[in-house]
Amino acid sequence: MKKIKLYDYQQRVLEDIIHVLTTKEITRFRKKKGYEEGNSVIVQMPTGTGKTYVMASVVKWFLDNYEKGEVWIVAHRRELVEQMQQTLDRFCLDYGEKETVLKAKVRIRVLSIQWLGRHIGELKKADCTPGMIVVDEAHHALARSYKDLFDRNRDALKLGMTATPCRMKKESFGMLFERLISFPSTKEFIKNGYLAPYDYVVIGQYSQDQLTINSLKGRGSDGDYSIKEMDEKLNVPQSIKRLYESVVKHADGKKGIVYAIDIDHAQMIAAYYKAMGIKAVALDSKTPAKTRLRMVEAFRKGELDCMVNVNLFDEGFDCPDVEYIQMARPTLSLAKYLQMVGRGLRINHKQKDKVCMIIDNVGNYRKFGLPDRERNWSSMYAGLRAGKGTIPPSAKKTKNVIVPNNDMVFVAQYNKKKMEQSSKQRYEYLQGVKPFEESGRWGLRVGDDIILQPVYRKIHDFIGGFAVFEIAPNRVGILIRNGKVYYPADYQEIKILWQPCLAHTECYPYRGGETGYKMGIFLKFFIIKALARVISNIPTKRECVMNL
Repeated sequence: MKKIKLYDYQQRVLEDIIHVLTTKEITRFRKKKGYEEGNSVIVQMPTGTGKTYVMASVVKWFLDNYEKGEVWIVAHRRELVEQMQQTLDRFCLDYGEKETVLKAKVRIRVLSIQWLGRHIGELKKADCTPGMIVVDEAHHALARSYKDLFDRNRDALKLGMTATPCRMKKESFGMLFERLISFPSTKEFIKNGYLAPYDYVVIGQYSQDQLTINSLKGRGSDGDYSIKEMDEKLNVPQSIKRLYESVVKHADGKKGIVYAIDIDHAQMIAAYYKAMGIKAVALDSKTPAKTRLRMVEAFRKGELDCMVNVNLFDEGFDCPDVEYIQMARPTLSLAKYLQMVGRGLRINHKQKDKVCMIIDNVGNYRKFGLPDRERNWSSMYAGLRAGKGTIPPSAKKTKNVIVPNNDMVFVAQYNKKKMEQSSKQRYEYLQGVKPFEESGRWGLRVGDDIILQPVYRKIHDFIGGFAVFEIAPNRVGILIRNGKVYYPADYQEIKILWQPCLAHTECYPYRGGETGYKMGIFLKFFIIKALARVISNIPTKRECVMNL
């Protein structure tokens, strides 16, 4: 058995897992199920931080400390089973093949949940019982098949590993896993050098593709967008052409993974990329295993530039030299989003200066924010919050908007010097931010450093730390110096006052019109204080102030 080398944070989580699995404590869940049941824990680790190393270490710990009982490593897809077998081979951990499952006593079995469902009775008759059950990609464990497996093996220790302990509906993991061990944010792993930094570009808020995605009404059985509707509206020549143009502009000469809607969409993208000189191949669950392995190996060696896949590489795939991720598939699932972008954040020890380019051609950013955004995993684990994205109401407003801008917009750009700046240095640096115009659009920059790409119709000069921006006639809002929107563009006109630090408007907010707004109401994002008298609950003057 090969020694498994762990980073300090991996060693800490290993110790935490062992502590939970060996501590005899009666919880409210154990009272319901019976005290004799084995302990259970689910571990949240960001994609690319080495959960397979931790998992293998837990398996080794169990084998070293328990003479009886098998370890069952369970996954929901055959591709993940194959990948887990490769991991065990790497650490010289012997496991039993399916065909020998009833013929020989083994300590480790790597099985799909589908196979287990068909053969669980045979295993029981052959006295093959697990002492520990390990669930890979445990955010799928709320399926009935996993509950049946756990109920049949109450005494076994249970470990779940996932990057995203959440569901699209508010569902609790607490009845399967008694405790959650969660990690620091992805941002901390990037800062400490355990994950690669990234640049992030997204389609414009009023681009043709974003407006099309905003119009998607159908939903599948899982609550996500309807595959059929996505294919009808996005699998079109114009959209695929824009996918190619985005790669050429932002990731030319780099190796990447593209996430497509379905098989036909993947084949159309790969065919167009190949015709334009990019060495691309389409892969999906129907691709023969040998062919898939051959293509992945060719990608690793640099013989392929791009792999276009359908739900194949969003979980379990490990290739550190991926240089860009392109999302051609919109999703409402936080888990799917983080799994997709996470494939590009693995560090590459051969390329220490790697910066992954994330190309978001479907506006997933507007539903979930950046990949390293803080997430409340405890609430999602408990079922108090759903891992489902929604399009902000402001993103859906298209009335009176200027001609759609199909240029990609930078929402994150890695700058090593900026990352190393102190908060005081960062503040002083941002004092030099000024609006600039390029090709009829306005952005923000400090000297030659672009803070905000030119995407707005107009940005006025800063007063204090605030500037008025305009996205269309009579559609204005407020920006701060780092380029982030302070107030959305929901007003007809805004004038920033120097003293006191207030914004004054002589027009009603855009979003509701005159009749929908009464003085003294609370808006969703901020408070409007009326300066006018009220007659019959209708303002007599069209004036208000906003505290900044």
